[in-house]
Amino acid sequence: MKNNSRSLFIKHSIISIIAPSAQKYWQFIKFCLVGVANTSISLVVYYIFITLEVQYLLASTISYCAGLLNGYVFSSSFVFKQQRNTHQALKFMMVNMFSLLLNLLFLFVLIDLWGISKIMAQIAATSFNVIFNFLLNKLWTFKSKQVADSH
Repeated sequence: MKNNSRSLFIKHSIISIIAPSAQKYWQFIKFCLVGVANTSISLVVYYIFITLEVQYLLASTISYCAGLLNGYVFSSSFVFKQQRNTHQALKFMMVNMFSLLLNLLFLFVLIDLWGISKIMAQIAATSFNVIFNFLLNKLWTFKSKQVADSH
């Protein structure tokens, strides 16, 4: 009996140490999965507009907006598991509009100043924005009450 109790205690201790870390990584993985869907939508739309010879900054703006609604719905319900509300939606829009401005700035620098291809520049800008968006949405838009109360 004592061995079972000790074994159970050790298993519980290991799980209590690993579970919070796994939860943090799992949340980022889910954010990336939603991001892959949004990015895929955005890149396809961007490619279509570039092929139609639409100016690249306008093409990027339109393509970015194409994934925005999908991003909010799945970020709030699947990634951060929170009820959607107007205040949160406004924060999400602010984060994403700022991210869009950064994206456009990166595109301008990478394409017009450094001569990188339009597709590669978009991929590079998007890579930065994944991390930027996750951190701002986690720490501000979808900040849980537990985190807010502990500060």
